[in-house]
Amino acid sequence: MAERADALGAYRALPVSRRETLLRLGRGAGVAAPVLGLLQGKAAALPKGDDTDLAILDASVALEHQAIWVYDEGLRRNLFPAGLRSYAVEFRGDHQGHRDTQIAIAEERGGQPPPAFSSYPVGTLREGDDMIREALLIEEAAQSAYLALVSRIRARDYLLSAAFILVDEVRHMTVWRRVRGLRIY
Repeated sequence: MAERADALGAYRALPVSRRETLLRLGRGAGVAAPVLGLLQGKAAALPKGDDTDLAILDASVALEHQAIWVYDEGLRRNLFPAGLRSYAVEFRGDHQGHRDTQIAIAEERGGQPPPAFSSYPVGTLREGDDMIREALLIEEAAQSAYLALVSRIRARDYLLSAAFILVDEVRHMTVWRRVRGLRIY
C-alpha cells in the first residue's frame, strides 16, 4: 500500500508532457520498474527473453486496465459527447480484447498478470473536451509504450499480438486527435 501511495505521489508531482504522461500512467498503473526504466531512458535495454516478455505483458495489461477504467468512467458518467460515445464504446471493447489476449498469453507462460485497480489517478474527469483529452492521453501513452517495447519482445505470438494492438492504439489516438482538431502526425 505504501508503494502505491508513493507511486500516486510521484504521479501527481510530474509535469505534463507526452513522455511524462506515459510515465505517470505507467507508474499509476503499477508497471514494473525495469519497463519504466527503459521508458525513462535510464535502462539501456531490456534483454530479450521470457522474463522480459512477462514484464512487458504485465506492463501492457496494467495500461489496458487503466484504459478500460477511463472509458468505463467516461461512459458511466456520460462524459463523452453524445456523437462520440460510439467511439468510446468501441475503443473500450478494443482495450478489453487487448487485456484478455495479453492475460491469456501471460498465463500460458506461467505468469500472473496484475489485477485492475478499483480506480486510477487521472485527476478530475469532466464532460466534453476534458474527457476526450483524457482518452487521448491514455491512447498516446499506450501507443508510446507499445512502440517503445515491441522491439524487446522475443516470443513470436506475443510480438504479433503487440503489433496488432499497436495498430489499434494508433487508430484510437488518430480519432481523438482529429476530434480535438490536432495534427495527426
